[in-house]
Formats: sequence, C-alpha cells, structure tokens
Amino acid sequence: MSEPDLLEERLVKALAHPLRWRILEAIVDCAEASPLELSRLLDVPLATVSHHVRVLRELRCIELTRTEPRRGAVEHYYRALLPAFLDDDQWARVPTLLRRGVAGQVFRRVVREAAAAGDEGAFDAPHAHLDRMLIELDESGWEELSELLMDVLRRAQEIQERSDTRRADGDAVRTSELAILHFETAESIAASETTQRRPVRSPPLPASGASARRASGG
Repeated sequence: MSEPDLLEERLVKALAHPLRWRILEAIVDCAEASPLELSRLLDVPLATVSHHVRVLRELRCIELTRTEPRRGAVEHYYRALLPAFLDDDQWARVPTLLRRGVAGQVFRRVVREAAAAGDEGAFDAPHAHLDRMLIELDESGWEELSELLMDVLRRAQEIQERSDTRRADGDAVRTSELAILHFETAESIAASETTQRRPVRSPPLPASGASARRASGG
C-alpha cells in the first residue's frame, strides 16, 4: 500500500470518532501529552481517553515518547505522527462526511476560543489580526489562493521552530492561535446549483490544532 493510501486509511479511522480527533488535536497543541492530561483537558473519563489513545497508537497516528513514574503507576506521554495540517491532496482523500464533521468541530472551537480571547482584550494587542475579505475568483485564482494559504501554514511552522530554539535560551512566550478560513459562500454555492456551473474544488479547512494556532498577540 502506498504512503498516500496509508495516510488516507489512518485519517479515516482516526476521524471516525469525534473524540479521537479532539485527542489528536490536543496532542498536537501540547506537542506531547499523557492520557491523564488529556482526560483533564477534555473533561472525559480516563478509561475512555486511554482506549482511544490505544487506537490512535495502533493506527500510527501517535507514538510513545517517554514514561514517568507517578505515585506507584507509570504515566505514558505521546506525540503526534500525522502532519500538523493537511494539504489539499490529503484533505481531498478524506471522505466528505468526515470532512464536514472535522470542519464543524474546528469552526466551533475557533469561534469559541476567539470570542473568549476577545473578551479579554486579545485583539487590542499590536500585531493581532481580525481580518475579513470578500473576493471573487476564477478556478485558477481559487487554486492560487489555496497554495498561498498552505505556504502561510508551512512558514508558521518554521517560525514556531525558530521560536522553540530561542525559548531554550529562556525567552518569554506568548501563546497565540492562527485560524485560516477560506470557503465559498453559501450564496455562491446556491447560485452554482441554480446555474449548474462547474463547481470549484473544495477549499482546505483547518484539520488539527496546529492549523488553528492563534492569531492574537502575535
């Protein structure tokens, strides 16, 4: 089986249960986490989390990184093996129903966290962003913009890596979230169904916690 096919199979099984996707998101966000930490973070019973962590490990979506003794027990820590975000080809390989479920989860989380941060004045800070543009694109423009947004995510990862290196020297840190939404409007979709014009390719939506890194506070 080819690597793309293996990725698709792992993704489909990982996304088949909404809690597994939440666990995977949380591990990506934290870089490393144990079932106990995930249980507290997600407010889900430890036994339930541990079961889905085992499934994710069997699917090679996560791997064990270290263990630590805790009061007579051993706590296991895991990191994600799947990409922090999916490119267009990978996203297209996920079944439509699963795509919609993941998109809905991510959208609700972004709105909830952005609203909470906004109440605390997050968007008052220099270099914070809350931007909106309405644009009309042909097929080539649609694909060009998608490629640009993927490049933004890749460069954000590079910035994160450089920041991690500086933090090792004791630099202060600001936790932020970057959320990218690019979608065809409901009115446009309705119009396409009426006129039966050739539909455009589904846009990439955020798929993991790293693709929803915060856009507040730089």
